Amino acid sequence: MQVTTTRRVTEETEARARAFGQLPWFEFVSYASRSRGEPVLLVGRERLSIAVGEARYRWHPGLLHTRLEAGWSHPLVRAMGLQPGDSVLDSSLGLGTDASFLSRLTGRTVVALEAVPAIALMTAEGLKRAGEDVAVIVADGTAWMRSIPDNSFDVVQGDPMFPKGTGVNHSLAGIRSVAKHDRLDAAWVAEARRVARRCVVIRDVEPGEALEELECKRVVRVGRGRPRYGVWPAAGGK
Repeated sequence: MQVTTTRRVTEETEARARAFGQLPWFEFVSYASRSRGEPVLLVGRERLSIAVGEARYRWHPGLLHTRLEAGWSHPLVRAMGLQPGDSVLDSSLGLGTDASFLSRLTGRTVVALEAVPAIALMTAEGLKRAGEDVAVIVADGTAWMRSIPDNSFDVVQGDPMFPKGTGVNHSLAGIRSVAKHDRLDAAWVAEARRVARRCVVIRDVEPGEALEELECKRVVRVGRGRPRYGVWPAAGGK
């Protein structure tokens, strides 16, 4: 992906953009020569953003406030059986709404994976500025989990991008064209169960297909048109 400054370039923003351009995921270009048809990472004076055509997408906390209002009664938390002090791996960071929420409840750093480097960098910067305790890693979930020992986290969660047109008011709508849309597969579930001590949770839509394809035996439902949660026990619990 290309990386450049915003229109109002400064020495500082250009130096930072050039530094990002040294990373294997990015190519530095001038603002004038940036691609208009592909996503571009923009380095501004105050924040990172992603440009897609004329649209600009910035980090925001999403629906964090509604999750915090629900607190321990939120269906995601109930599906996880979450407890204070639990360690959580979020395999699909996005804008970090879930990771922030779970970190606040558990009182621990949430480790979060994001396969799209531009989203990972933009979100990591936004979370840091907001004071959220989330450690962001640019990585594919299945591959990264293969590199860590058994029982590394209490809970592992996956939240693949909801298909467009599902009717879910998803806070990631603005960056759908940049995010990965791959479904979590049996290999992901197997690795997640191996590194989890208690359980693995995948969010899906209602009605949906992902949990059926993965032959999930326990599903926590909220209501038609709302998210639902598939739950697998850790491999040690069978």
